[in-house]
Amino acid sequence: MYFPSKKDTWLAIVIWGPIILFFLIYIIAGEPIDWKVPVYKIVLGFFMTLLIIGLPLWMWFGTGYKIEDGLIKIKSGPFKSTVRIKEIEKLSATRNPLSAPALSIDRIEILHGMYNIAIVSPNNKTEFIRILVNENSNIHVDENLINHVRDKR
Repeated sequence: MYFPSKKDTWLAIVIWGPIILFFLIYIIAGEPIDWKVPVYKIVLGFFMTLLIIGLPLWMWFGTGYKIEDGLIKIKSGPFKSTVRIKEIEKLSATRNPLSAPALSIDRIEILHGMYNIAIVSPNNKTEFIRILVNENSNIHVDENLINHVRDKR
């Protein structure tokens, strides 16, 4: 089953704002104000623009979590990782703003393996947790996460 990442409004502004601004500069103004190098007219400039716009869009539309074959396949744009469900020890609520394949600050921290942590933000937390616990009944679900999910209903 596939779970897209929950998306926060503030992050939408952070990602879409510069993209829209970038397009407006090139469409309306042509060459950016006082830039002596016409970046948009050379091949390198085209690829730089594609990277600056493409990577955030790829991450925006391509961040999600797929549960299949005893694994959580985590994908965020070009970045991929997997977590074995049988190795998950604990799920807890976190608002850790550090880099993670999550487009929301409303996140789940997955403790798995010896000292490994994965942070995700599925749009449907309740179903995500239910599937994980059904596959591995030894998962400890933190009380704060249970309360947080219950409060969101």
